[in-house]
Amino acid sequence: MTAGVLTVENIRPARIALVGPPNSGKTTLFNTLTGSRQKTANYPGVTVERKSGLLKTPVGHPVEVLDLPGSYSLRARSPDEAITRDVVLGRQAQETLPDAVVCVTDATNLGQHLRLLLELRALGRPLILALNMMDLAQKRGCQISIEALSRQLGIPVVTTVAMRKSGVQDLLGQLDALLAQQPTGERAATADGWVEPSPDAIRAYHAEVERLLRDAVVREATPERFTRQLDRVLLHPAAGPLILLALLFLMFQAVFSW
Repeated sequence: MTAGVLTVENIRPARIALVGPPNSGKTTLFNTLTGSRQKTANYPGVTVERKSGLLKTPVGHPVEVLDLPGSYSLRARSPDEAITRDVVLGRQAQETLPDAVVCVTDATNLGQHLRLLLELRALGRPLILALNMMDLAQKRGCQISIEALSRQLGIPVVTTVAMRKSGVQDLLGQLDALLAQQPTGERAATADGWVEPSPDAIRAYHAEVERLLRDAVVREATPERFTRQLDRVLLHPAAGPLILLALLFLMFQAVFSW
């Protein structure tokens, strides 16, 4: 009699939420992980897109991946950010609390993206940090100590190159390790106890980000040569405002005269 046997094939898929700031490569990572097995819809009552897809890890764990809207913080300031916050906290109607969260960050812009990670870590839920665009960061001379960052944060840290299938293998391996430690039947319903960070808490987050960057970033990314040359002109204290005024004049002429 085998009806009651629980196997990798017949358990309910674990739910993994991809969370990250806009333009961090989160959706590209989602597409690489799930391939063509995607479903797209809108959340009830709001025109915010919901993407979900299925995958199997190398060990064979079934996983439902949820691609959440881009967000810089759990302090929601837009409908998109509110959806992300509510899903992560288990407050969104018709969405169960994710079993784990993968925080996707742009490795070339780590200082701007780590605050969201610290807010997610404070929830006490299973969490993985995915440093995306590592190939681009390395081309720009950025060196990040993955071991130091993982040790300081107390969570797994992996590097990803979302545009390549081979660039997500470390993440899949960490998902297997996480799911092996957390049986899918043992899940919390909500992440109770969260309150919006106070100004003092936000300042503390920023101080923590600075400390993490000092300890883990061996060498910061340098802008590309063309970008540096462009900044030198557009940000010049005299030439910059003149260029801005010229562009505004051209736009005005294009709209009202031409």
